[in-house]
Amino acid sequence: MILGVVENPYARNVPNRLMSEADRLGIQTRLIDLPSMTVGFQSTGEASVMDRRGEISVDAVAPCLLFGFPAAIHAIKVLSWFAKMQNPINGVLLSDDKAATAERLAHGGITQVATSVLAFDLDLALAAAERIGYPVVLKRTHGAQGRWVRRASDTTAVEHAFSELAAEGPGALVLQPEIAECDGRSVRIIVTGGKMLVATERVASDGEFRSNVAAGASQSPTELSPLELELAERATAVLGLKHAGVDLLRTKNGPQVLEVNGCPDFTSMEPYFDFSLAESVISASI
Repeated sequence: MILGVVENPYARNVPNRLMSEADRLGIQTRLIDLPSMTVGFQSTGEASVMDRRGEISVDAVAPCLLFGFPAAIHAIKVLSWFAKMQNPINGVLLSDDKAATAERLAHGGITQVATSVLAFDLDLALAAAERIGYPVVLKRTHGAQGRWVRRASDTTAVEHAFSELAAEGPGALVLQPEIAECDGRSVRIIVTGGKMLVATERVASDGEFRSNVAAGASQSPTELSPLELELAERATAVLGLKHAGVDLLRTKNGPQVLEVNGCPDFTSMEPYFDFSLAESVISASI
């Protein structure tokens, strides 16, 4: 058994942790460099996948983030012909795109935070913000660990946020209301093998509205209600995933999905549990 672990400059903690845990377990690994991945098709119909280290031959691939490298997506698709993957490529691409995620969750009847998707146009953003009601949260459709997420409490703030997000290039924009009663709190649930593994409640640091650990949030283990558990596992399944990080808000109207990530960073959660989360992810992957 050779487990492929994909390196991505936007997500280093997870591959590093999976590599170290696989080594502890005596599982052979092949580190895959996502930015340099290529695929070749021979006239005979044979296909090969390469990276800067050479040809890639693995039996399974651990969950990975594909964001940022469109050419590599084709190589990963071909790799999936030969190697087991918890998460099918289409599910990963869905979860990488916040607008596509919202669309699929809505089609699957999943309760989620109200979401507006619009073209990257300031007038449209201002009109949507007025319709939603301030404060609003603006996001690019792609991003991780709270990158490209801004809060706006008035029109001037929308203009400033729009300018910052537009600097990253073309794309679509997502607007959501800020759920005031959550007060910078969210629940992160790790699902692997299609079942809930662990959950923590995250609390934003002083002066910060994002409850991302990367933005300084604290966290602690939390018990899920039956409804929260069902919502997390259903949201993962609706996106076609087996492994995901589901972010929920505990609102006055019940739990609502905020985001679903196909390759969540679980490493910050490990100190709060008495078993290896990395081992659980690997076991479900091979």
